[in-house]
Amino acid sequence: MGNFNKDNGIEDGIKQMRELYQAFQDEAVLVMYLIGRKYRPVHAFTTLRSYAEMRFDKYPELFPATLPPKEYLIHDNQPIFGILKGRDSKGRRIAFFQIGGWDTAKCSIDDLAILALPVFERALRDQDCLNNGLIFVQETSGATMAHAKQHTLRAILRFINIYWYSFPLKLKGVYFVNVPSFCTYIYAMIKPFLPKKLKERLLITTTSRGVKDVHQRISPDILPKILGGDLETWEAIDTDFIDFQSSIYN
Repeated sequence: MGNFNKDNGIEDGIKQMRELYQAFQDEAVLVMYLIGRKYRPVHAFTTLRSYAEMRFDKYPELFPATLPPKEYLIHDNQPIFGILKGRDSKGRRIAFFQIGGWDTAKCSIDDLAILALPVFERALRDQDCLNNGLIFVQETSGATMAHAKQHTLRAILRFINIYWYSFPLKLKGVYFVNVPSFCTYIYAMIKPFLPKKLKERLLITTTSRGVKDVHQRISPDILPKILGGDLETWEAIDTDFIDFQSSIYN
């Protein structure tokens, strides 16, 4: 059982995936995984099975019934994480995180992971994200040793296992900008564990470069000012992914 031509339609792929997993009947999820894995049924099913393993066996602590407070994602009345309204020139969605607004005394890296998961699950239902992909940009100038200590090898590998191997997410770029020199050891630690494609899509720039390299890839017109863009953060962020006014995510 192998690949098939996209022109043959989604139904052929769903049929093959159901042959691999007869009990699974949620067609919308099957379509999502099939599209995200470029219409390769075996790869799509492997990703779906990996997601189930992550959720129920390996990392059930990241899928609690009750989420941490969304206020953890607000600093000085500004969101520090979210997905932007604008798309890049290739129609890809942009996610961002401002590490300097993260209060490690209140919010652990586990709390961040729990809060982020529903956002990226929602992103998989967004057609631009599913079809064109996602760029993740982290503004790192405010990083401290307290932030660095949260990035244990276990925590980083967990992110890779979930978002690279268990989500049908076309992660087209991961940009860390304004990285302090003392944080570069984290990359040296994780580099041997990164998949080849992820290494190729990784951009790390120090404070001397600022956001110049990001602006070569993404127009400042759609970026918040924290990334050297033209917009206030509340103008730039798409609240369809996180409704900061309600007690639960959309």
